[in-house]
Amino acid sequence: MNLQSLKIPAGWSVEWNLLTETDPTEKTIHEFSGSLLLINSPTRLKAIDVCWKPECDIKGAYQLQVIHLLPNFVSKTNEMEYEGLWDSPEVEFKTKNRLELVDKINDLLFHLKPYVDKRILLEPGIVDLPNEAIRQQLMDQGPTENIIRDIINSNHKKLQDLLLDYTEIQKYTVQELEKNGASKGVKNKAKQMLLSKRFRE
Repeated sequence: MNLQSLKIPAGWSVEWNLLTETDPTEKTIHEFSGSLLLINSPTRLKAIDVCWKPECDIKGAYQLQVIHLLPNFVSKTNEMEYEGLWDSPEVEFKTKNRLELVDKINDLLFHLKPYVDKRILLEPGIVDLPNEAIRQQLMDQGPTENIIRDIINSNHKKLQDLLLDYTEIQKYTVQELEKNGASKGVKNKAKQMLLSKRFRE
């Protein structure tokens, strides 16, 4: 039983590989259970997972998922751990053909773009809990009056920059950020918005 060879570039690590050069038949289908392959990249914050579903069923197929990874620093071990966002895969691919699967894996390994962690962090892997809670509220509810007030009071440049991206934002809020924004970048962005046709009319 030979493991399936793959073209794995730098930056990817194989967590486990049970993917073999064996094709599924009535005699070999018992080998097709559980996760067959897991490769991840801490730099791209991505993981590629391959399994056969339904398990041990000749009528099944290879199922590939690309998932995003969120880094979380664990102070007890002084190490970074990665949480997979399994509920929202970036890529889903299904095939019965092993060579087609291999071509897909090799292509993804070279061409997947890094995932951008959108959380508000104090340091890599350490979430700024109060400001991240405000960001989540903004994502879920939009710029309500209370959330706008919290963002202005936070004096946090990333939150204020996100707020300026909302089309619902009112002119008085943009004016406030032009005067009292958390950074020169926020103030300049607000100033440019006030010069736009939308706010000049």
